[in-house]
Amino acid sequence: MAKQRYSVGEIVEALEQSHGLITIAAASLGCSRATIHNYAKRYPTVKETLYWQRRELCDIAMHALWQAVEREEPWAILFVLKTFGADRGYGDEPQTGGGPLIIETVVPGPVVFHVVRPDEVEALDEIGHTAPTLAIAGR
Repeated sequence: MAKQRYSVGEIVEALEQSHGLITIAAASLGCSRATIHNYAKRYPTVKETLYWQRRELCDIAMHALWQAVEREEPWAILFVLKTFGADRGYGDEPQTGGGPLIIETVVPGPVVFHVVRPDEVEALDEIGHTAPTLAIAGR
């Protein structure tokens, strides 16, 4: 086996200084990204360092996001609602709980919406305007 150019300690230190960003760690050592990946495959210490440094980086980013929400920045609020609030109906997918979505309108009587797949829209078009519900094409 050929002598390694970098010690495990050097790789670990570069990953710690770069918060797990492989491109930056590789640049600081003067090696390729593949070298860092190869060390991570061979040495559990490097793999573990990479994992924990990336976790810490995510924590830092989450804290910055939290601060942006506290400042009531619309982009941050929208991002949080679409991701963390998706299970509460704020995500991109319609949340109907499996049943019809009933919306009361100013026109007398409720309007019932059924979320359907795009391939079902054609079948609904064949029914025509006699259908008692209005379908919204989902994803």
